[in-house]
Amino acid sequence: MEFFGAMVALGVVLQLVVLGVLAAAFPLFWIWMLVDSVLRSEHEYPGGGANDKVVWVLLIAVLQIVAVFYFFMVYRKVKRTPAPRPTVDAGVSPPVEVTSPAA
Repeated sequence: MEFFGAMVALGVVLQLVVLGVLAAAFPLFWIWMLVDSVLRSEHEYPGGGANDKVVWVLLIAVLQIVAVFYFFMVYRKVKRTPAPRPTVDAGVSPPVEVTSPAA
């Protein structure tokens, strides 16, 4: 009977530890997803609507559990890419380097 009591106590302690870790980690995850949603460009959101970014930011800020869905729908699927390089106009020639004559 003592063994059964020890196992129950160990189970309760283990549940408290796991719940404590989750309770501490969830606010950090929420802040991480909120910052990511603010820093992303408009074109990185699925759907292509003009207000997708605003909607996601408001949903994550107000309904914190939405951060989990954001992580799976936007963060993991749409990988962040560096800003595209500006293109050179076809009608404009690149600048020519001018050198001074040798002395």
